Amino acid sequence: MAAGTLTACGATQNKQGGDGTLSAAKGSSSQYFEPGERTLAPALKGTTLDGEHIDIADLRGHVVVINVWGSWCAPCRKEAPELVRLAEKTEPLGVRFLGVNIRDNKSSAKAFEEDYGVPYPSIYDTNSRTLLGFKQFAPRAVPTTYVLDKAGTVAAIAIGPLTYRGFLPIIEGIEAEGP
Repeated sequence: MAAGTLTACGATQNKQGGDGTLSAAKGSSSQYFEPGERTLAPALKGTTLDGEHIDIADLRGHVVVINVWGSWCAPCRKEAPELVRLAEKTEPLGVRFLGVNIRDNKSSAKAFEEDYGVPYPSIYDTNSRTLLGFKQFAPRAVPTTYVLDKAGTVAAIAIGPLTYRGFLPIIEGIEAEGP
């Protein structure tokens, strides 16, 4: 599977490169996959921090942003306000967000969501088993963010903290691809 990679060492840019790379925040790397190169996301389901059951398959037909995070993670704290802004801005487009909280205790994770005003659910996954199906896409660092297109395939991955300005065009571009 071909994909472009960019590890940014400079200022954040806000556009997709013509070679399949994505602009990323300093300390981050991102990959964008062309529609014909995408792989179906694995099954992802679990119980949220609020005790509700959620299954990613129920979100098919929507662009879905999945963020892997932990309350103990300094870069996650840095990007949390950016993700909240992204979720609020793209909700009218039908974009759905889902967190996957890993290696954490429930009270710390819930306090994190409350402190940052996180408006979307997070699967509580203390042992990271929820993410086993991602195999070659398994998160190598926290935070990691996946963007699934409307067909449920992995369209983009960002490893490290992302920014609103840098990631909004990516989400909007994938959403504009159509059904």
